[in-house]
Amino acid sequence: MKKDYTILLVDDEDEVRKRIISKIHPSTGFEVIGQAANGYDAIDLIERLKPDVVITDIRMPYVDGIQLARIINKEHPKTKVAFISGYDEFAYAKEAIELNVVSYLSKPITEEEVTHFLSKLKIRMDEEYQSLFNKERLDEVYQANLPALIENQFNSLLHFSNINEQDLQRFKIFDIDLSVGYFTVGIIEIDASADFLEIEYLRIFLLNLLKKKFSEYKDLYYINSGFGLVFIIHQMILDIKDLQTRLYEVVLTKKQYSNIRAQIGVSETFDDFKLIASKVLQAKKALSYSNYLNIGTIIYYKDITTKKKIDLKLSKSEIDEIAYVIKFGSVKEVDDLFQNLLKNKDMREDYLLNKQTYVINLAHIFIEFANSLNVDLDDLLKGSFFDKLSDFNQLQDIFSFLKKLVFDCREINLHKSKTSANQVLEEALLFLDTNYANPDITMDYVCDDLGISISYLSTLFKKILDTTFNKYLVKTRMEKAKELLKFGNGKIYEIANQVGYSDIYYFSYSFKKYTGLSPKEYRHDQKTE
Repeated sequence: MKKDYTILLVDDEDEVRKRIISKIHPSTGFEVIGQAANGYDAIDLIERLKPDVVITDIRMPYVDGIQLARIINKEHPKTKVAFISGYDEFAYAKEAIELNVVSYLSKPITEEEVTHFLSKLKIRMDEEYQSLFNKERLDEVYQANLPALIENQFNSLLHFSNINEQDLQRFKIFDIDLSVGYFTVGIIEIDASADFLEIEYLRIFLLNLLKKKFSEYKDLYYINSGFGLVFIIHQMILDIKDLQTRLYEVVLTKKQYSNIRAQIGVSETFDDFKLIASKVLQAKKALSYSNYLNIGTIIYYKDITTKKKIDLKLSKSEIDEIAYVIKFGSVKEVDDLFQNLLKNKDMREDYLLNKQTYVINLAHIFIEFANSLNVDLDDLLKGSFFDKLSDFNQLQDIFSFLKKLVFDCREINLHKSKTSANQVLEEALLFLDTNYANPDITMDYVCDDLGISISYLSTLFKKILDTTFNKYLVKTRMEKAKELLKFGNGKIYEIANQVGYSDIYYFSYSFKKYTGLSPKEYRHDQKTE
C-alpha cells in the first residue's frame, strides 16, 4: 500500500509557508514537494509535480484559492484541496463544499492542528487508494458497468463498414455468442418535441418492457446510438409471427403508459450478425416512412418494400369545397364533407399513402380559415398545428381532428365581443407593457409594428383611455421604476436603463415630476416605512 503522499503548499507569504512546512513531519505520511507564492505558479507546478494534496491560501494575487480549486477540480480531479486563511472566510464555505475541499484551516495554524488534519486526510486517502486496487471492488465495479460495456461494444460495430469473425469473438468475454441464432433489429423513435424528462422515462419503460416481453428468447441487446434507441432481438428458433405478436404487445402496453408518440422501425430477420450495420439501416429506412398513411406504430422494412407507394392529393374542386363548407356550411354539411372525402380515397391495405402534399394542402386551407376568424391555431391547440396534423397516420383520425377544429374556431369567433378598436388598443398597450425598456420606442415605432396609422392610435388613446401615448408610456415606466426602487437594490442608473432611460438625469427629472420625489428620496421613504 502507498504510504507517503505528496503536498504542494501555496501561500503568498514566504514565512507562512516555512512555518507550515516545519510542522509537517515525515511521520505524518506526507512530504512537501513544492511551494508556490501565487496561483499562477501553482498551476504550473501542479502540472509538473502531480501532487496528491494542494494546501492553498484563499486570498492571493492573480489567481486566488477559490479559482485555483476550480482549476484543480476540472484538470486534476484526484488531487485533494485544503484551504488556509488568516481571515474570517465563512463567505467561501458554500463554494468550498461544492469544490470538494477536504479541510478549512485558519491561520495561525498550530502543529497539533496540522497533525490532526493530516492524520484524518491520510486515513481517507488510504481508503480511497485501497479501493482502487482492491480486486473484489474492481469486480463489483466491472459487473455494475457490464451493461454499458456491452452496449459500447455493440455500438462500435455500427460504425464498421466490414465486420469479421474476430469482431464477433470479442463478445465471448461477455458470454455472448453471436455466431448462432437469428437476429432482428428495431429502432425506437420518440417524439422529440415532448418533455425531455418524460421522453427519458418512456425510453426506460420501453427498454424494460422489451426485456420482459422477450425474456424467453436467447437475449435482447440495446444500443443508444446516433440512429436512436436500437434494440436487437436474438432468438434461437425462427418464429416471425411470435416475434411480431410480442412487439405488438409492447405497443399496446406503451399506449396505457404514455401518450407520447413513439414508433418502431423493424428490419428483416437475419442469421449472419456481420450484416448488423445494413439491418440497422433497414430499420432506419422503415422509420422514414412514418409520415405515410396506412402505417402503424410498428413499421416493418418488409412492408415498405412490398407495398405500392402512392402520393395522396386533393383535387382543385376538393380544395374549393373544403374551404367553402368549413367557413359557411352547417354542422351536417361539415360532417358530410369529411365522410365523402373519406369514401373517395382508395384506402386499400396494400398501399402506402404519402400524405405530405395532402397535409400541406389541408394545413393551408385551415390556416386561411382560422385567419379569417382571427384565430391562432397554434395558440388554440397549445402547439404547432402543422405538427399535430402531420402526426396522424390514419385518414379517419385526420378528418376527426379537423372537424372538431372547425367548430372550435367557430365557437371562439362567436364569443368574441371586443370591438376592432379595443383589440388594436389592447395590442398597443401590450406592446408598450412588454417593450417599455426600449429607449428608442416611439408612437411611430409601435404603429409600424401594428400596421396602423399614428392618427388612428392617437385617437384610440384619447377616446378610450382619455390620455396620450406619451403619458401612458411615461406612466408605465415610472410605475415600474417605483417597483424596482421599492423592492430592488439596483443602482439608480441601472433602474433608469431598465425602464428605458439612457440619461439618468432625464430619468430623475421625469421621476420627480411624476411622483414629487427624486428616485433617491422615494427609495429612502419606501425603505423606512
